[in-house]
Amino acid sequence: MPIAAAGLLFLPPHNSSPDMYVLALPIWAGSDVMTVLAFIGGLSAATAMVIVDSVALAIMVCNGFVMPWILRRRGDAFGVDENMAGLLLVTRRIAIFVILLLGYFVYRSLAQVHGLAAIGLISFAAIAQLAPAFFGGLIWRKATRAEPVAGIVVGFATWFYTLLLPWVVTAGWLPKSLLADGPLGIGFLKPQALFFLQFEPLTHGVLWSLIANVLCYVFVSLVRPPEPIERLQANVFVLDDLPRPVQAPSFRIWRTSVTVGDLQHLVGRYLGPERAERAFQEDAESRSVPLSLNAEADVRLLRFAEHLLTSAIGAASARLVLSLLLRRADVSRQSALKLLDDASEAIQYNRDLLQSALDQVRHGLSVFDQDMRLICWNRQFRELLNVPSGLGRVGVPLDRILRTCAERGDFGKDPVDKLVADRLKKLAVTKETYQEYIAPTGRILEVRTSAMPQGGIVTTYSDITDREAGAKACDAHRDSRAARGRAYCGANARERSARRGKSESR
Repeated sequence: MPIAAAGLLFLPPHNSSPDMYVLALPIWAGSDVMTVLAFIGGLSAATAMVIVDSVALAIMVCNGFVMPWILRRRGDAFGVDENMAGLLLVTRRIAIFVILLLGYFVYRSLAQVHGLAAIGLISFAAIAQLAPAFFGGLIWRKATRAEPVAGIVVGFATWFYTLLLPWVVTAGWLPKSLLADGPLGIGFLKPQALFFLQFEPLTHGVLWSLIANVLCYVFVSLVRPPEPIERLQANVFVLDDLPRPVQAPSFRIWRTSVTVGDLQHLVGRYLGPERAERAFQEDAESRSVPLSLNAEADVRLLRFAEHLLTSAIGAASARLVLSLLLRRADVSRQSALKLLDDASEAIQYNRDLLQSALDQVRHGLSVFDQDMRLICWNRQFRELLNVPSGLGRVGVPLDRILRTCAERGDFGKDPVDKLVADRLKKLAVTKETYQEYIAPTGRILEVRTSAMPQGGIVTTYSDITDREAGAKACDAHRDSRAARGRAYCGANARERSARRGKSESR
């Protein structure tokens, strides 16, 4: 801001580019030392930005486009022992060179007229086209894979027409009548005045491109019903109130002849043998099992290998590499993909089915693992204890839930640490059945605890408020009848005593 303000105040408005203010100001002031320092600093900053951006773009292009294309065309032609790290490195170097050439071409063609700052602004407008797909996928359960593609394509087309096309016309590549009269002389289709609405060019382009993007997203979502796999994925990513396992149990849908050694060797071709060996060894140690290279690989290990490959060559290429390995092991390509996908589908389907059954139970239910961390619960558990939404998730410790309830005053007015310790002892140590009075709501809960064979506990919470109220009413009625009986007997005794007194006086 100070440099921009000084440039506007002291430099000639028509002879100085805003991009060069940092150099023009020291020259105007006649300071050679500051001019050299500004030049060196600007050169180093620009060089660093070019290096970082070109490397990042090259990795994305290589992982998202080039490597999947190479693997699809030559997947079976690669030798089993061929080192893919060299090919990956060469591909990224070529991508860096091509990106630098394209950047220089855009600079020479467009930046000479509009400046680097303007290029940055329309670049932000282009990135904004990803926003509808991003937020729609987070909050809309009906979203499918077709809506983001359609919305992004239409949004980018509108962005190109309203923002980039005027630059192309200004550079002299297209006739200026396209801006003045619109395509084919259609006035309401002017790139900078669509439907005769005129705004500042950047605002105009961003507004129309996002409107087109969102409308296309919503339209495709309404006309195209989601597929079963898309509905399942929507339940996984959109619904937050269903418990998720910390680690899904590993089970095998199909048997495969791929061994742990095959997976480790495959990962080593892309990450290097030492790094792959260290990663598989650490994974085995984390599960407290020996690393056997001849053992048959399960679904969990396939997903672990896919995760390692994704860090090097991207998700699409990692999926292709694994499918090629499984196909060499006499597993069809379609079965290989289903091996990786259907495991998650089956786990999630069974989990949703179990959750629906648990929610139909009248009592509150919660399950804690051997570390006393929440792994499963039902809706009644959260309602009876009024558990906040932030605590209703997998991995929350039991003492944190109890402490939150104690701090609210649910368990009484004793010190919080004492209340929490007392209930932890009853739940995790003695596992005794006890009654809990929830002060704010007046509820009385009966809490029962059972131990699980593999460690951990299952707790149930029953609302016995009505039962206790009925028992108190019965006790009060019985005491009232007893009091009336005693009063009646006392009156009879006094009456008999009075009669005897009268008889004796006669």
